[in-house]
Amino acid sequence: MINSWIAKNENSITSTTVVCLAGTFTSPIHVWSKYSAALLEIAPEPGNTATLKLGQVAASDINPNEYSGDAGGVSIVDSRSVEIYGLTIENYTTDGTTYTPAGILVQVRSDTTNTNQGTVPHESACFLHGDHACSGIYILDNTVQNISNTADENFSARSVCGNGNVDGYGIETIAAGSATSPALQHLVIEDNTVTNTRTGQSETVAINGDITDFLAADNVIHDVDNIGVDTIGWETGTSQANHGLVKGNTVYNVDTYNDAAYGKWNGGHCQPSQENAAGIYDDGGSYIWIDSNTVWNTNQGINLDVETSGRETDHILVSNNTVRNDPGTSASDPSTGTNPPGTAGTSTVAGHDPFALYIDAFGSNTAINDVYVHDNTFQNESQYFLTPSYGMPVVDLGGNWSNVQIWHNTIEGMGASDRYNPLFEVDKTPSGGTNTVNCNDYNYLSTASNTVNGNFALPHSNFMTLPEWQAGNRFGWDADSEVGGFSSNCPSQSIR
Repeated sequence: MINSWIAKNENSITSTTVVCLAGTFTSPIHVWSKYSAALLEIAPEPGNTATLKLGQVAASDINPNEYSGDAGGVSIVDSRSVEIYGLTIENYTTDGTTYTPAGILVQVRSDTTNTNQGTVPHESACFLHGDHACSGIYILDNTVQNISNTADENFSARSVCGNGNVDGYGIETIAAGSATSPALQHLVIEDNTVTNTRTGQSETVAINGDITDFLAADNVIHDVDNIGVDTIGWETGTSQANHGLVKGNTVYNVDTYNDAAYGKWNGGHCQPSQENAAGIYDDGGSYIWIDSNTVWNTNQGINLDVETSGRETDHILVSNNTVRNDPGTSASDPSTGTNPPGTAGTSTVAGHDPFALYIDAFGSNTAINDVYVHDNTFQNESQYFLTPSYGMPVVDLGGNWSNVQIWHNTIEGMGASDRYNPLFEVDKTPSGGTNTVNCNDYNYLSTASNTVNGNFALPHSNFMTLPEWQAGNRFGWDADSEVGGFSSNCPSQSIR
């Protein structure tokens, strides 16, 4: 009934129109091929709640023109000027690799120039009318929970163990293809709560492909089994998510330990692999600002990377964030620690964290360039993530990187007896450019003689004290940094 009304009226509205819902619904909501510039809002009726309690994904949930064949509890496909406000979307599930569920799905297709809407694939309807743009998508104040690909908890089936096709999303936004059409513009994901999802090898909240001028702000993402927020480039074509602000989000308790899609088959059973999910992850984005987020007990705190061979991530600003990883109590789950300040309960995944900040280029012949990291607090007390011979740095740089500035941050270890948490580690020296590491405040350094990699590390040399590091790193890094405060030689605010 709702979908029929939307399909009939979505392109004839001429002013803001609200579809009001009340009660519980058991079928997904579809906004497919809306090209009208007037805003269509789907929201609870005033004074009521609206819950989509959905069950198993069905083939009919998938728009035939979808690039990836994903299904949304609320799906906005090939459309513009849509707002989803205040809904609860829950219990949308599948089991295996046939379907991919998403609590909320936004997708436009940009890999074809075919304008015939009667054939598949065809160009998105929103590219063909008005100002020739797909724009104005607002996902506000929703609760998305228990969206699951349950195959990722099956540790007895070899077919799903380590299988990259076991996928799901809390909120998925994707402009997919080779960017032959304009970008998806003006996307806002704000004030949502996403929790208790099982998403296999996919992300909890994804901003993927040719998406520009976007905001992901003030969302709360917790107790999930893969990446919290991910800005992605190169995965579906030649485009990067770009010119976006990721601000004020709280992301905590993110751990792949019990995600079989990241497992390794051994001895007739799927064994957990070392965890690798970031709280906030950039994989190939461009001109992304990551600001004032709280990231707590996630496998990697903030990770800047690029996985696609031969590509790069560039122009990333990381400022005013707080990243903390607690020590934990166990190498397996549960591993108890604290939750972020003001959050009730305790973490069950603490201690499984290799880095608070990781700057890397993971893929073959990839590069990461033009990164500025300032005025953050990074703390790592993890004890259980990797083998003791590796260590678990607070800040780690690797891969092919250049033009990186790490300035005026507070970087904290675990203290005198800690063996495993170097404060600053460089796995590979820079490939070129101007690289600045300075004016940082280092705290809680280890004095243990048997540390892994000391407190500061280069690929072939380790340093226990800050003066030793200052004298021996050969790059002039941290010349004005101090232990226990910021140097009077440094400005009270980061360089501009």
